[in-house]
Amino acid sequence: MKIEELIRKDNYALSLWEERGLMPSPAHVIKHLEVVTVTFLKNLKEIDENTELDKPSKLTKVQELVDLLPWSDFDTEEKEFLADVIAPAIESMGYNPWSII
Repeated sequence: MKIEELIRKDNYALSLWEERGLMPSPAHVIKHLEVVTVTFLKNLKEIDENTELDKPSKLTKVQELVDLLPWSDFDTEEKEFLADVIAPAIESMGYNPWSII
């Protein structure tokens, strides 16, 4: 899935929580997940489109971006959900997301 598609998608719709066998988190947490995700994806898109960076430099920037995510704001299931949402975007850049996240 392309980064732009993920930016526009409702990545944390209630039906998606149910598909994962989870009770949805409180509305304020879902909103926080959405804001964090969209901000991450927009920054990721900027890195992807930056023609001045070579592939290793982009990878370093992506790793830094992942490290800056507020992982401690979320419980285990929310962290996994966030990782599953951003993984396809990282993969679309040609990187293995599971070696970064």
